[in-house]
Amino acid sequence: MPLPLICLMTALPALQAPAPAAGPRAVLDAARAKVKTVMEARAAFMKAGGNTKDFKGDCGKELADLDARLAVEKRLDMRQALLVSKLFHLQLAKAQPTPALLDQVRQEVPPTAAAWSLDPGLLSARAAADPKGWDAYVAEARMKHADAGLRRTLLFDHFLARLEAGDEAGWKAAFDAIQTQFPGSPLAQRAQTFLDAEAKTGPGRPAPAFSLKALDDPKTTYTLDTFKGRYVLIDFWATWCPDCRVELPGLHAAWAKFKAKPFEILSLSFDRRLEHVAPFRQQAATPMPWKHAYIEGGFKNPLADAYGVMGIPKALLIGPDGKIVAAGAQLRGENLEKTLEQFLGK
Repeated sequence: MPLPLICLMTALPALQAPAPAAGPRAVLDAARAKVKTVMEARAAFMKAGGNTKDFKGDCGKELADLDARLAVEKRLDMRQALLVSKLFHLQLAKAQPTPALLDQVRQEVPPTAAAWSLDPGLLSARAAADPKGWDAYVAEARMKHADAGLRRTLLFDHFLARLEAGDEAGWKAAFDAIQTQFPGSPLAQRAQTFLDAEAKTGPGRPAPAFSLKALDDPKTTYTLDTFKGRYVLIDFWATWCPDCRVELPGLHAAWAKFKAKPFEILSLSFDRRLEHVAPFRQQAATPMPWKHAYIEGGFKNPLADAYGVMGIPKALLIGPDGKIVAAGAQLRGENLEKTLEQFLGK
């Protein structure tokens, strides 16, 4: 999934009276207004050597203003715009919405509300974070929202989520819907591209060859033969990738449990700068004490194409004979240890 843009905007101080009332469209336009400025600030941060994971926009004033306006606003359409804008700014600031706010959003903002056109990714993020609480809500927006662009985005995101989960019935239905509703479109072509990429590393296929210098010892080269006779978990990741960082506690637990068995982990970094990896691994919570290599150019590297890497994190389990035995959701979250137990025992 792509990283959110970071917001850096000016607004009235929190203690000042709310701004004069404006229409919902003005609220949403204000939320979009500073994207160019923020992107320029982000680019400058990166040019100076910063890691995007450390770049956070200061949206405190905007959030305070939104709260002040919500405290007095009575109009339903305005409240919907303010609530979605608040959710949007929290995402830009890399702050988690409270359960209370999410409940309030579901209660006050219908799935078909015009305000969701601000950023359909807000809905996709909710469905990914809490399927039980949001799947039905997002499905209604995907099917019934008046904004065709929003429906397209949600349909494509749903296709990717079902593909990643290995839900064949789910991704096939979404793929067929894309091809039927948008035949020959860039969206349909992109869906086919993702499907083709996923097929490159399906279970049972031989793992593509590689030759990579070890990150901790440039004199050492890793190839498939390095791991012959053992299971190896190939982990495509980056320090800047939030979902990659979410998976790390599970990877550390799996390493502690299975490292004495014929098992290895090879993490392949897509970081924009090689020097971002070592400081990250020096943190007490993320030592990642297994094998590492760096993929120069990330997604543009030929190895990324060979392994069908269209997004990270991406994990593959390669068997002792060099064939892929598990992929995708089988190796994410709580499924990781369960899958490894199938091949390595408890």
